[in-house]
Formats: sequence, structure tokens, C-alpha cells
Amino acid sequence: MRTTLGGFLRARREERQPEQVGLERQVGRRVPGLRRDEVATLAGVSSEYYLRLEQGRGSAPSMQVLAGLARALRLSAAESDYLHRLAGHAAPRRVASFERPRAEIEAILRWWPGIPAYISDANLDVVAANDLMVAITDGRFRPGANVLEETFNASGRGRLETWESQARDAVALFRYSGDETSARYDAILRRLSADADFRRFWNLLEVALPDPSEIAATIEGVGQLSISVRDFFVPELHGYMVTVFDASPGSTADVFFRRLSDTLRASADATHAPRDDELTDRP
Repeated sequence: MRTTLGGFLRARREERQPEQVGLERQVGRRVPGLRRDEVATLAGVSSEYYLRLEQGRGSAPSMQVLAGLARALRLSAAESDYLHRLAGHAAPRRVASFERPRAEIEAILRWWPGIPAYISDANLDVVAANDLMVAITDGRFRPGANVLEETFNASGRGRLETWESQARDAVALFRYSGDETSARYDAILRRLSADADFRRFWNLLEVALPDPSEIAATIEGVGQLSISVRDFFVPELHGYMVTVFDASPGSTADVFFRRLSDTLRASADATHAPRDDELTDRP
């Protein structure tokens, strides 16, 4: 299921429409997306050369050719970066190994003490999560879990009314950010390849960086929650990302977050409070 340069070019060509690249749609046109000769002309290469690229024949394209292809297909920054990586022209990717003290990583979560948050690595494995995130997701987004695998679990599908778009975005992010040199990446891909929905999204060959999004989730006993999802990359930890759930002040989700946070805080205080016998034993 590895992506090839030719497969990626073909997928982008077939989804782009003439109007999107400045071409006039001819009456009676039946071709899905763009024709190869149209892409070749826009990129400044011959039709024969472009055909060889899609077929995986010939030498790797130059930086100039890749720039022309990215321009012709109106690729996003993430798509252009991925195209260069497939062609072998990108700089080696720096993916952080988890060598730093876990306390240093978890300290980042204290920036958001009252809202759910977790940190994931390049393969979307959760390496740290605050108690509020673990509680809200019933333990699905806990350290050791994988965001992509949990998205395709039955519980993930059932809760999210926006599951289709969320799952598609998660697959596109995994393709872009995943460390393809790692055994972990292969293991995740192998397990999920048995899922028909995952294969459907994977075969779109989409890549994307995370954008702010809104999800609608239903929690038993609470009702429907409208949650904002925000992702932040950690500059000093290459490959790591902080994800936070937020809600509009006064909304059902906001009230739920606050009440659950208070409950967790009270429980933690009770756990760490000194026992009566400890108080009497003090001098």
C-alpha cells in the first residue's frame, strides 16, 4: 500500500477540474479530472515524459519539473512537499525519538489545564494525555493508543456525527506525517488495511496538514456536543503535535468540560489528602 510518485500524480490529476487550473471546460467533456496532455502543457514538459512519470518509468524528475507539476496541479504546500519526498528530493525528515524525560513532555499539557489535550507522534501514537482527555474519550485517547486506529474503531464511528470527514482527514495526515521508515508505521498500516473504509480513504492518496475543525459528538447522559479541534506542532519536538478540544463559552460542551474537570480535580484532591491517622501522628 506504499504510495508511488506515479500513483500520486494520477490521483491528483483525476481529482482536479479544468476550471481549477485555468482551463475552459469543453462542451461534452467526459474525462474525469484533467487529461495527461493538459497537465504536461501546464507543467512545461512533453506528454510522453509525463506519461512515463505516471507509469513509473524513467529517472526521477528534477526540482524544476516538480515545481512545474506542483504549479500545474495546484498542489497545496503539504501536497507539494509530499510530491518532492516521493521523488527523493526532500531533505531527510527529522522525527523525534522519545528520549526526553516524560515529565518534560507532559508539562506541555499544563498549558491547557481546563480543556482536553493530548500529544501524538508522527505515526499518531498518543505519547501523553491529560486526565480530562482520557475521561472524555473513555480512555480511547490515552498514552499508548493510536489516534488513527481509534478513529476506525466501532466506538469512534458511533460517537462522531462528523466521522466521515474526520476519518478522511486523519488518513491524509497519517500519509503525510507518518514515519515510513519505522516498523510501527508498517504495523498500523497492516492492521487498518483490513478495514474497507480505511482502504477507501487510503486509495484517495490524499495528504494534508491538520486544519482547525469542528466535530459533533454524542455522549450518553449528556447529549450532543459541538467541539472545536485545534492542532499545534511542537517546534523543538519534530514530528510531535499537541491536539486540544475546545468549546464555545456556555455551550453544552463547555459546561460538560468544566464539570468533568472539577470532578477529576476533586477526586485527585481527595486521593492526595492526608488521612486522619497521618494528621494525628504529626508532632
